[in-house]
Parts: sequence; C-alpha cells; structure tokens
Amino acid sequence: MIPSHPEKNPTVVIAHRVGGEHLERSFLDLIPWFENVVVVGPERPQIAQAVKHHGGSWIDSDSPHIAKLWEEGMRSRESDWYLLIQSKQYLSTVLKETITETIRSNQDAPKFYTFARLNFFLKQRLKYNLKWTHELPSGLLFSSTRLDSLDEFVHSAKTESISGELVHFGERTLNEATRNSLHRADRLSDQLFKKSPNLNKRKLVSRALRNFFRNFFSTWLIRRGIREGYEGLVFCFLDSLVILLAYLGYYEKYVRSGKQIESQRSSINKILVIKVRGLGDAVLATPVLQNLKTLMPNTSISILTFNFCKPLFENNPNVKEVYGLSEKPGASELKTLANSLSANDFDLIINLHARNLSTKLAKNIKARWRIGRSYFLREKFSDVLIGSDHEPDKSSIERDLDCIRAIGLDPVEKQPELFVTDEESKWANEYLAEQNLDRSKKLIMIHPAVTQYYRHWGLEKFTQLSRNLIDEGHQVMGIFSPMEQSIADLLIEKVKDIYVYVGPLRPSMALIQQADLMIDNDSGPAHVSQALKVPTMVLVGPDYKNTYRDKQIYDKESYVFYQDIPCRDLFFSRCLPPEPCQELKCMDHAVAEVFAKAQELLGSK
Repeated sequence: MIPSHPEKNPTVVIAHRVGGEHLERSFLDLIPWFENVVVVGPERPQIAQAVKHHGGSWIDSDSPHIAKLWEEGMRSRESDWYLLIQSKQYLSTVLKETITETIRSNQDAPKFYTFARLNFFLKQRLKYNLKWTHELPSGLLFSSTRLDSLDEFVHSAKTESISGELVHFGERTLNEATRNSLHRADRLSDQLFKKSPNLNKRKLVSRALRNFFRNFFSTWLIRRGIREGYEGLVFCFLDSLVILLAYLGYYEKYVRSGKQIESQRSSINKILVIKVRGLGDAVLATPVLQNLKTLMPNTSISILTFNFCKPLFENNPNVKEVYGLSEKPGASELKTLANSLSANDFDLIINLHARNLSTKLAKNIKARWRIGRSYFLREKFSDVLIGSDHEPDKSSIERDLDCIRAIGLDPVEKQPELFVTDEESKWANEYLAEQNLDRSKKLIMIHPAVTQYYRHWGLEKFTQLSRNLIDEGHQVMGIFSPMEQSIADLLIEKVKDIYVYVGPLRPSMALIQQADLMIDNDSGPAHVSQALKVPTMVLVGPDYKNTYRDKQIYDKESYVFYQDIPCRDLFFSRCLPPEPCQELKCMDHAVAEVFAKAQELLGSK
C-alpha cells in the first residue's frame, strides 16, 4: 500500500544524461510517493511530455556531470529535503517507506542518507556492492540552507545509511562505460585542483600512478571485484583509470593552460622576463613589460637579455632590474648567471623565445612557475606552453603578449616604448649643433646595414636614395654601431654632404629621436625609431605575410615596403641557409618609390 504524502515533501531530482529507456518508468514509479519530481538533462520531447502530464517538471541541461545536474535541480526548488537519484535507478518499496518515515522525523542538523545498491554493469548483475569511487552517490539529503556546492555539502554533512535498496542499471557496453569514465575524470580533475591547487608536474605524475594502482588493487581485492569475473575486471580498471585521467586533466586544464597561475596571480611578487634575441626583438618585447606593470602594479619585474640589448631597458619605469649575458656564453657563465638569478626567488619566469639558450636558462633558474613556447623537445622545461615562435598569422608583439594572456591578463597596450632621458636629449641637440646641421631643414636618419644579407636593401640603393634626399634640400645622417664602421666609411665615400654617427646604443637612440624620418632595413634601429614615436620606413625582405602588414605594428605616420610574392610563406625553406635565396625579389623596392614615399611622409609633418 502506498502511504500518504509526508508532511514534509521532498524535491526529487532525477539526473538524466543520455538514453531514456529507464527514465519514464523511473519517473512513474516515484510519482505516487512524492509530489515534487524534477528531471534535469537533455530534453527528450516524448518523455518530457509524459513527465509534465503527470505533474513533474523538466529542466533542459547538457551538463555531463551527475552532480551538476542535481545542483541545477536543487536550485530550481526551495526545499529542506532533496532525494537525488539517476534516471537508471529504481527505489525498492522498503527504501521508499524508509525515506518517507525519515522525512517525518525532526532533524536538527544537515544530513546525507545513503542507500545500499544493487548494481547491473555490462548487462550483468554484480554480486558485490561495487560503485564508482569518485562519483557522488544517490541519496536523501537534508539541508536547512541553500547549497553552493553539492560536493562540499555531502563531504561536510553527517552521513548515515538507511534500510532498503536502490537498483542501479549501469553502463551496458564498454563504450558507454568508457565515455562515462571520461566525464567522471573531468569532474574529478576540478575537485583535485580545488583541493590542491599547487601541484606541479612531478607531484601529479607521482600521485596519479600511486593512486591508480592503490585504487585498482583495493577495488579488485578488498571490494571483491576479482569475484565478478570480466565485468569486475572492467569495472575496477575503469574506476582506477578515472583517477589517472583526472590527474592528466588537472595538468591539461590548470597547469599547462596557465589557469593554475591565474588562480594564484595575486601571490606573484617577482617576475623574470627572458628575451635573448636581437635588438629589434628586444624592443618588441617592451609591451609585455608595460602590460605586466599596468595589470600587476605591485609586482617586481626584471628582464634578462643579451648585453648589447641592455641599454634599451635603461630608465624603463616598468623594469626593476636588467640582467645581461654574452652572445655566446660558455657553460661557466650560464651556471654562474643561473645561480645568481635563483637567489631572487622568482615566482614566475616568462621565456619569450624558446630556443636552446633561453630554455636552458629558464630551466636552471629557480622559480615557482615557467611560461615558455612550444619548440622541439623543450616543452618539458615549462609549466605553461603557448604557441611556437613561428606563427605566421601573428606579429612578434602578439606572440609575446600571448605569454601574459595565458595567465588571464588582457593586454591594454601593444605599442613598443623606449625612454630617452632629458640629459640624453640635450646631448643629441648639442651634437647636431656641433655638426652644423640646419634644424630648419628635415633630418632623415638611415641605417644601411643589417646582419643578414637577405634582409639588406643594398648599400647602392641607400646611396642613391641619400643623394636624392640631399638634392631635395633635406639632411641625411647615417647611424651605425661601432661594429658597422666599415659600412659607415663606404657611405661617406659615396655620398657628398652626408652626416654619419658611429657610436653606442643610448646616444644613437637620442639622435634617432631628433629625426623627422627613419629609413631602415628590417633591423633593430627601425624598431627603436618606432618605439620612440619617430615616423619610420621599413624595407622588408623575407618574412611571413602577416608579420607587418596585417598586424599593424606601425602607425599611419610610418610605412612598410613589402613585396607580396608567392614564395613569401616559404620563408624558412627558401630564404635561409644551407641553400639561401639568391634572387631576393622580396627586396626589390625601387629607389624612386622609396624616395616618393619619404617625400610624402616628410610633407605631412
């Protein structure tokens, strides 16, 4: 005989994921006993109609997690009592009677009542009470407060068992069991991170293997899965596999993605940025420094770069310390530098260029976390991996900024910046006056030098361009590093009335800042001038199609000469040694065209 409804009616929440062969019968079996029944899951119109016809309700949800479905159902109804079951479960008469009697009793504390289960798995009845270790069990829940997390409540509330059986029709096929195991692992990975948010790769591997074997043998032997034959073996293996996959999911979802760092970003006090490449690449890294300081103002930021790039970061308000190393450091220098930097106890290392040298340094410098780029066989040395150095659809700036996006920072500034002091500007003006330059005329800086021949427009073309500009009444100054003295001498021989400066980087920066226009190959001084807000013309050779043009590194007062030829996207296979390109059609920029554009930009100032 079906008893009358209890004075305190529970809300019954049926979690439904896939299929539907048991859902309608399970619902109809509950309706005579309980008034408020809610089905939560992907809607099946025919069954949903029957549910609503008999007074139940349906909440459409595509969540793959049973606990999440239960939570949605609980949030939809105000109730002191919740009966939580799955669509493939049936309650015995004894269990229904026990539930109604339990609800009638007075409760003074949150409780969770569990049920004995009769399990069917792979279409076979299991003789022993095997159940998924990391899946929240069905049960009767009493709570006087609204719940934020069902998992947290169940694990904190007092748990008791009540008489009666719940019949559970589990996965019927190996495919279904494997699929559901993936869902369980996904949810467990979230729980593991919430419980232990600081696990590194080594701990994750250790715990994954230890807990996998421990769980398997416990389920297989102690819980007598061995006596269930084939079904028991599959069940115990998949139950343990959930643990292994959960730790892998932890690594993928939280460590490798950067979310672990993002969740603890407020605890980051010291950051080391590594950029050991050329002068131009160092300039293009400055937006990373600016954004880190803007978005994490209480953080101390240091940078490690080549010695010849160190002057770029002098007087940069975003940087506390600048560290340098030689271009071809030996093992002794690398070890000494790594030991010295390790004493700083950096919280985070951001390696902007994952070649062998910077990867070795990042690996050997002590830090809580490391962010690096994907590069051949070097991924293991970083906690967080972003794209490679060679993403043809992104500029260098955007690739570098991906390193801070990985920890949840949204860049606010993408323009490079350098800082020249008032004293340096004063020196530059005095130097130009000593050279008898007429400041009423336009001053054009040129840099007809480059380390890679396939990026060189050619000295003869720079020579002709200089003559044309001087004949037009402008002043032209070649600017060179001490290592480029020979090119400077050749320019003086070829061009009458040209000015030449050969000297260190900081004075060169101050002079460039005084220019009305900078004309350069695709090299460091071009990036320096742009960072100093000087109109710049760049003669681009081989590079990816989108590096300059589509990503708009340069503003409207500057211009990039760019030959869009079919072989451009074959940059690495056609332009570089051992079989470098000899034609260099990509550098075929006419002198007359460059001169006309220079006149246009100078006229707009």
